[in-house]
Amino acid sequence: MIEIYALTGVSLFVLGLVGVILRDNLVQKLVSFNIFTSGIFLVFITLTTTQTQNDSISTALVLTGLVVTLGATSFGLMLIRAYYKDKQ
Repeated sequence: MIEIYALTGVSLFVLGLVGVILRDNLVQKLVSFNIFTSGIFLVFITLTTTQTQNDSISTALVLTGLVVTLGATSFGLMLIRAYYKDKQ
């Protein structure tokens, strides 16, 4: 079962990375970045989880990463909005 989560995380990682590289629209790049980071978090949790116990430090790191990603996404949306507003 862990292999499925790891494979899903790697596929999210690759899809997000391809989206960041190939997309021209800034909002699409930001969404791809969020998919990219979700893949990283899923792989990290999968690799640190064992069959008998869950490491609380890795869970705390992923939760902290999610909060930082949320802040970066909101800041990125604000910057994209300002960019398009100045462009008009």
